[in-house]
Amino acid sequence: MTYEKESVVAEWMNRLKDLNVHTKKMFGCYCLYCDGQAVGWIHDSVLSLREVGLTYLPKDIKRPRPDDKIQELVIPLDYVTAEWLSKAVQDTANLRKIGKR
Repeated sequence: MTYEKESVVAEWMNRLKDLNVHTKKMFGCYCLYCDGQAVGWIHDSVLSLREVGLTYLPKDIKRPRPDDKIQELVIPLDYVTAEWLSKAVQDTANLRKIGKR
């Protein structure tokens, strides 16, 4: 498995620069951390954000079914400039901190 291009990771990270975020290479992907919480993965030019029940995401972001083995939202690079992206990453970290998911 090959790691994502550094330029793609930089594009995601640039958009999230106002948050307390960092990445760590892991399992052929970049694990995304926010406030010390693992919130998702950057791979294949997408951000796979952990599913924590956020209700304000666009309808075309596919949500996993409850019985799906992987409970993540696949956010294409097209959304890297979306107004809601930073909020979604921060809200995911906040909910994971309090043990919601």
